[in-house]
Amino acid sequence: MRSLLIRKVEQWEIYDRMSGHGIYADTDKKFLPTERYDWTLLTEIELFKNAVKGCKRVLDIGCGTGHPSLYLTKDVGSIIGIDKSEKMIEIAKNKLSRSGAVNTSFEVGDAENLRFRKGSFDAIILCGSLATFSDQEKALREIKRVLKMNGKITCIELNWLYRSTHERHFQGEGNFVLTQEDSITYRYVCRSTYPHKETDYRCIISPKSVLGKKLLSNSQFRKRKTLTTEMDIEQVKPFCDEIEYDEQVQFDPQTIARLFAENGFTDINVEGYGIVYDLLTNADLVGEMASRMKEVCKAEINISRFLDPTKTEMLFLTCNPDSTASNEKSQESKEL
Repeated sequence: MRSLLIRKVEQWEIYDRMSGHGIYADTDKKFLPTERYDWTLLTEIELFKNAVKGCKRVLDIGCGTGHPSLYLTKDVGSIIGIDKSEKMIEIAKNKLSRSGAVNTSFEVGDAENLRFRKGSFDAIILCGSLATFSDQEKALREIKRVLKMNGKITCIELNWLYRSTHERHFQGEGNFVLTQEDSITYRYVCRSTYPHKETDYRCIISPKSVLGKKLLSNSQFRKRKTLTTEMDIEQVKPFCDEIEYDEQVQFDPQTIARLFAENGFTDINVEGYGIVYDLLTNADLVGEMASRMKEVCKAEINISRFLDPTKTEMLFLTCNPDSTASNEKSQESKEL
């Protein structure tokens, strides 16, 4: 009987594999006006600058290859970036050496087991990293521990509500790919509503299985090397030799605010952004605004306070640790 290997992969492992390629290449970033992603990055940088400017010690958790730490060096006393991916940190260090910044450092670290003492930082940055934590509640407890009582959290995440209404294949999408030596892979993304969660499956189809033989006998598939399918993961599973998957929790404005509130944070504010590029595209003005990318992104921050965050692509959350709970515990200890 054929055995099927099923393995769950942590998010940091996925990023470890992507390091050195695409947007995670070991190169200094050049912002291109034709890239929607770059407009979003510039807005992120300005949001973080406004939030942590003047802070003495800042911790960037899930810093990847150095974003946004390397863009904040002149605005803070010092900044430490940590990531669980050794390869990402290696690239971040290479970029740091080229930048010449002396108040910044990068190291391998785990959000759920921070090495720092209680109250070590004035501000903590989470740039798209909260969704990647295996145990978000444990990570937030650690974050609260190392943050000063009057410190601040700044967090950016994708808005699940935006994705669910703007992506054509919301419930799931499947795709077969023919690689070298007649190896067939299958990719399937499944998104659930309650809770908001995305599961990404990557499978190896047995070429000797009924499905494998059928695909290899398909002349169009062999020619194009790819084939979109309506088959879901349960239908494909019997024909697989190996299945690898990762899971990622998704957020909307309410769920991300509730997560922080339930884990000891207060003064929670959630704003939305990520609309400027679309507005310029619709008005056919992207090219004309190429030289003013930074200025326009700064303007978006002023606009964001008036936007309904449920209708924007990105979410920006700020909050502070709730000192009330700590004071209550301290008082209870004294009474005992």
